[in-house]
Amino acid sequence: MERNIEILLLATRWLLVPLYLGLLASVLGIYAMVGRELLHLVTSLTTISEAELVLVILSILDLVLVANLVVMVAISSYESFVSRIDVDREKPEWLGKMDASNVKMKVSLSIVMVSAINLLRAFMMDTPAERLPLLAGVHIVFLLSTLAVAVVERVHGKDK
Repeated sequence: MERNIEILLLATRWLLVPLYLGLLASVLGIYAMVGRELLHLVTSLTTISEAELVLVILSILDLVLVANLVVMVAISSYESFVSRIDVDREKPEWLGKMDASNVKMKVSLSIVMVSAINLLRAFMMDTPAERLPLLAGVHIVFLLSTLAVAVVERVHGKDK
């Protein structure tokens, strides 16, 4: 009976696969957003200012960072919680080296980068002055949270 329960519990990890596939499917939405930004850039290339060009590029960069994060989390989570990925070709160097701690740090750092890009974009778009301190505060909270995660992970790593 105990062995059957353990087999059942272990088999439930496969319930995570549709969630990872859904996460990867969300990258299609990012493709659409990047396409929209590129279309905007192409159609207004002759009239766009330098600042507007930078804003479009920042938007695309923001979306690419999010897409990278989504793919990395889905693949590394699948490998950590469901099954090892054994492919001979096209295997990224980081695959197999990402544990939950590394994924947490990458997610935290990506959130800080996305926040920094959004803060820069808000500054460049002449966002109302009363809103900029709020955005900067949120960015600082993300930054401090990432530093706290890094410190905890470092201390935890020394305990092993």
